[in-house]
Amino acid sequence: MRFLKLLVSVVLIILIAWSLKLFLFKESDYNTDSQTSGQAEGPSITEQVQSFSISGFSKSGEKAWQVEGKSANILSDVIDLTDINADSYSDDTNANLKADEGVFYRRTNNILLKKNVIIVTDEGTTLTTDSLDWDDKAELISTEDHVYIKRKDMDADGTGALAKPNLKKARLNNDVTVITQDPAAVITCDGPLEIDYEANIAYFNRNVKLVDKETTIDTDKATAYFDPKKRALSKVICQGNVKILRGEDITYAEELTYMPGEGRVLLTGRPKIIIQSAEELIKEHKEKKNGSTKDREPS
Repeated sequence: MRFLKLLVSVVLIILIAWSLKLFLFKESDYNTDSQTSGQAEGPSITEQVQSFSISGFSKSGEKAWQVEGKSANILSDVIDLTDINADSYSDDTNANLKADEGVFYRRTNNILLKKNVIIVTDEGTTLTTDSLDWDDKAELISTEDHVYIKRKDMDADGTGALAKPNLKKARLNNDVTVITQDPAAVITCDGPLEIDYEANIAYFNRNVKLVDKETTIDTDKATAYFDPKKRALSKVICQGNVKILRGEDITYAEELTYMPGEGRVLLTGRPKIIIQSAEELIKEHKEKKNGSTKDREPS
């Protein structure tokens, strides 16, 4: 009886050992076959999920944006992307966004774009910066980095920005410089600068300075108007502590309207004019007067 129990125990141990061997051998064969198959027939699972594309839609059901890129973790709530190519659609203007890297937040549909960020609208406006936050719900893009915006009528750059993805409206926060093409002029301000490209208006704030080939104007704030047909600066209204420098002559006023196309300014608020060349005018007047007197003296 004891011998029989011992025999049964030995048989069970042998069966368990044999089963374990078969299992391990089979598992090893499976792994090897899987790797070989992946190399021979096509990319591995990790490589197959590199391509990433997602779209967002408006309340009316129309496509509002689409983002394409490459990623290896598309099942995560926070998706790291590379080689980003995104499109934003609106009724009148579309925009294309590109960046080397970025992060897509699945729960909010917000996107952080990083490295060589560039936006180009179908109207020809271009924005470049180092990083950009895209808020899907608010339909706004923002950054704290340096921003450069280029259009046919003017170039603008500053630090920090907030804008619509189609760049119809934009705000540059600090250290703003605007270069106009027609006429050639440079306008700087501490900021912010608010640009409404649809209305062709730009609002400059804090320590505004306008410099062209003949005039330098300093003021607290200024509103610039652009002619959409000519793509030119039509007029600038300056308000608060206005100071105009032309040559050596200085003019002070509370408000000024500068019309570069007409080459003139309109002053309001009790303007004060200081002519630095007054002494030269007086001297010339005296010389002319003395010369006339000598001519009248009898010989």
